Amino acid sequence: MPEYAPEGTGNAFAQSRTCFAGMEEWLSGAGAAGLTHAELEEQVDARGRELLRRMYQDHLDLRAAREQRRETLTGADGVARTRAETGHTRPLATVFGQVTVTRIAYRAPRAPNLHPADAALNLPEEKHSHGLLKLAAAEAPRGSFEAASDAITRAAGGDSGETAGGTPRPRRGSRHRRVLCRPPARPGR
Repeated sequence: MPEYAPEGTGNAFAQSRTCFAGMEEWLSGAGAAGLTHAELEEQVDARGRELLRRMYQDHLDLRAAREQRRETLTGADGVARTRAETGHTRPLATVFGQVTVTRIAYRAPRAPNLHPADAALNLPEEKHSHGLLKLAAAEAPRGSFEAASDAITRAAGGDSGETAGGTPRPRRGSRHRRVLCRPPARPGR
């Protein structure tokens, strides 16, 4: 695995740090102090999961920024891809929630794009991470599809990124994420 120079990475985890600071401020405030242990546990779980999702996303963004363009890339089909385009994205539903993987696509006429970063990350063909697939495999034999789906949703923080029918769900969770990570309003503001 190549080592990376630390330059240019000072803000790589800025969103994660902002989220952590908001969580820390909330935990030390009156709102958290007035909660029962069960309510506090639920809030810390949700906010902590969002912090982990942001850390995961920040790491993926850092990898994308560090990805080096290759002059040419030849696929298993023997076709050389000589054109490279940055900024190609794909969603990835993880146990922490949905993230976006950004990477370079290597292209050639009449040939499918190649994404070496997908291989480096060992991404599955489908949208769901290996962690979610492992969770699904553990839950499926325990009962009905609905019960397994509910257990996965609970364990993954309620954001698999899809509706029950498997179609992408609207990004309505983004507002929820902002609420979880922003500092609480100060009295008198």
